[in-house]
Amino acid sequence: MNHAGHRQRLYERLNSDGFLHDHELLEMLLFNAFPRKNTNPIAHALLDAFGSLKGVLEAEASQLKAVEGVGESVANYLKVVGSVAAAAYSSDRREVLLKNYGDFKTFTSERLKNRSDEVLEIYFCEKNGKVKHIFSRTNNEVHGVTVEREELSALIATQKPYGLLIAHNHLSGDSQPSEKDDEFTAEVQMLCSLNNVALYDHCIYSADGIYSYFNAGRIDKIKRAYNIANILNSDKQALKNGN
Repeated sequence: MNHAGHRQRLYERLNSDGFLHDHELLEMLLFNAFPRKNTNPIAHALLDAFGSLKGVLEAEASQLKAVEGVGESVANYLKVVGSVAAAAYSSDRREVLLKNYGDFKTFTSERLKNRSDEVLEIYFCEKNGKVKHIFSRTNNEVHGVTVEREELSALIATQKPYGLLIAHNHLSGDSQPSEKDDEFTAEVQMLCSLNNVALYDHCIYSADGIYSYFNAGRIDKIKRAYNIANILNSDKQALKNGN
């Protein structure tokens, strides 16, 4: 059997959101444990022994080793995967919800206080305010953190957020935005407009407090000025008037 070709086909189905049976998912999980071995029989044996994927991942290492073909290293590997899955989906783990400015201010303060370098963070949120991904960037300097337009565009395309929140710190003690901060906010808004994503706010944390573009009434102005639909309509009107 051509194991490399079989594995590649499974990966292609996974990446195209194709349906995969439990034994195929477990088979793929075992690729790392058995780089050159057909993992299909072991996947079936594990499912037969424990009844389900959940049963396999919740089993003790000693129980896993009782299955033919599963040694100590593979048992420990599956135990770690099961522990990671349990931790990731445990109901008592903290879920970050940013539903209003107060939530955002508190969360930003917790993450940026006591930092000795300048940090830029972008929070990718679902419609209910749940933070699904945090982009954090620092260059270990006291000023000048940036993110390239192409990188941010790729993140938006990958994460598919409903909305974005921007936060960064000023080590100078002055939270007032700079010209570069304004330019960056406008650039992010334009990317959001192109991808049908809402830009909620941009907060700047410093020793003297937090500046909020939203609270200052500036975020709506930026959203109107850097909205692709508004720009196209303005261009059409200018062409019409020119004619």
